[in-house]
Amino acid sequence: MNNDRIKRFSLIERISHWVHTFSFFTLVVTGLVVLSPHFHFLASLFGGVQETRIVHRIAGVVFSFGTLLLFIIGDSPAFTRWIKDITTWGKEDIAFLKEFPKEFLGGHANLPEQGRFNSGEKVNSLLILIDGGILTITGFMMWYADSIPLGIIRWAYPVHDIAAFLMMAVIVAHMYLGLLHPGSKEAINGMLSGTVSRSFAKLHHGKWYREMTQKEKKSDQ
Repeated sequence: MNNDRIKRFSLIERISHWVHTFSFFTLVVTGLVVLSPHFHFLASLFGGVQETRIVHRIAGVVFSFGTLLLFIIGDSPAFTRWIKDITTWGKEDIAFLKEFPKEFLGGHANLPEQGRFNSGEKVNSLLILIDGGILTITGFMMWYADSIPLGIIRWAYPVHDIAAFLMMAVIVAHMYLGLLHPGSKEAINGMLSGTVSRSFAKLHHGKWYREMTQKEKKSDQ
């Protein structure tokens, strides 16, 4: 491995991330067709409106279960570590969130050292898990609408739509930071090649970087 770079994500972590990403955007496009006749012109991408509904359901299953199963079965240690990382919070995480809006908007922020995932990434992961759960539950309720009381189904539709728009907002913010933000766009390389530059790791994930370099020193001894 290039000495100037450090491994951040395994192959399974990266594949899971991209399967989740592409299934979500498939859901967005097909969901628009299902949502309103104004978007029926998009149905030609999938062979028609009914075919689009089928693709939406398939993408929903992949989004809800396929990604997690791939992650859990393919690299269970990484999955366990991810859950532990995003649910472990300390004072430095709260301090980070207070300062992060300045960083997000391109200003100078006094950010405390972070671990493998910074507090913003932890929030992003938790929102995706919670919102994804809501989308999954309401989506399957709508799928089996004939078996569910009408009063509940009437709530399932708007809740599903609101959750979908919230998920889009979360994903767009995530994409901005990973692709466009000058301070953090190096992060996308972690999901492409699995590695990030050591300077980026040291600046943005100082606690994790120290742990990794200590492990490297021990392995070299």
